[in-house]
Amino acid sequence: MSPEEVLQSYAEQDVEPGRMSADEVLRTARATVRRGRARVAVVAGAAALLVLAGVAFALPSRRPDRGLPAVPPSAGASASPAARVWPPAVTGSAAPLTCTPSALPEMPGDTPLKRTVDAIDPTGRWIVGHSSLGLLVWHDDKVTNPVPRFVPAAVNASGAIGGFEVQADGKKRAAIVRGGGITRLPLPDGGVSSQVFAIDANGDALGSATIEGKATWEYSLPVVWPAAGGVVPVVAPPDLQPKDSTPVGASALSDDGVMLGWVQRDHRLVTYRWNLDGTGTVLEDSPVFQAYRVAGDWVVGEGQVGADREYFATHSFGPADATMVYTAHARWNRRTGTADAMGAFQTMSLSATGRAFGVRDTADFRPAVWHDGTVTALPLRNPARGEVLGGGISADGRTIVAGTGTREGKDGPIDITRWTC
Repeated sequence: MSPEEVLQSYAEQDVEPGRMSADEVLRTARATVRRGRARVAVVAGAAALLVLAGVAFALPSRRPDRGLPAVPPSAGASASPAARVWPPAVTGSAAPLTCTPSALPEMPGDTPLKRTVDAIDPTGRWIVGHSSLGLLVWHDDKVTNPVPRFVPAAVNASGAIGGFEVQADGKKRAAIVRGGGITRLPLPDGGVSSQVFAIDANGDALGSATIEGKATWEYSLPVVWPAAGGVVPVVAPPDLQPKDSTPVGASALSDDGVMLGWVQRDHRLVTYRWNLDGTGTVLEDSPVFQAYRVAGDWVVGEGQVGADREYFATHSFGPADATMVYTAHARWNRRTGTADAMGAFQTMSLSATGRAFGVRDTADFRPAVWHDGTVTALPLRNPARGEVLGGGISADGRTIVAGTGTREGKDGPIDITRWTC
């Protein structure tokens, strides 16, 4: 298969998941939900553990959440709901947002069947996506295609774009695009492929590399490419390394260089903060044990707090509840220590104001904004194309971009939309 054919397959199909690329996670999540429904219908109550891009995604069950003690059932709680019910709605303190959609400019020669938008920079002025043509860049309401065979994952306020280039052999190579030129990033020892999924204001990049002889995602190695050059593997600290079996992940990089992830300690996953030289420390007070996104003081990741924690501790689920396949997310403020339950909302991108962009639930994958507990479904340009394929939110939480398509994600035109809230 030629590089062009490989790139077209990325634009048309579910992309092989990286550690935490938002559009890739959601594409895989869609397939997971559907497979989960079919599987539960056959094997009632089976908790099928599926792995998405380094995120454990499981059918809800009565087992305690990883890293959290069990919560005793509350008085009168039903162990098995008679009807399919979503978890209790989180009561929001914020009023619903008013967001206005508009179409992004079209790239001449592109087709709406094979494209999506992947990320937006903190200022909201740079937007990146990809299609069968390669990299798409929107800046000041103009769209260009500066590099072929490139799939972006992040862009900073200077317009530096992190992602991967499709090589001649079809493998991924981490790279950064600046000013229309491409810089391929070095591989760590033994590395055979790599990708970037976050880049900060300084140009430091966070991503992963696949090590030779370790073909599955479990053995991919998180790495940092400092702006000054070189490549630094992200590994668990010596006191948390029982031989080489300790899972480690780094997936969140803030604009000011804060890098978060997780390590295993005493058979529990705990949030860990890394420095750019690979050293770091456990964040003992974090209610989030798999950090996905960090922006300003805010962190979003896997974690059950408040109503979510009570719900999962007091309910069990059977075939009728198979649509409720989702991982509970929590929002945590690193400065104040407060934490918020997010219900069925699934986060793709986080702003420095604490607003989150994602999908309101895994029943329909409709684009939405979470703001202090209030979920606002974003108005669609075409109601028939309402399933999120990728996107992001600016630092001030007022500009959102997303690609939305049909229920199957790739059948029919894809709308590239910008919302102003």
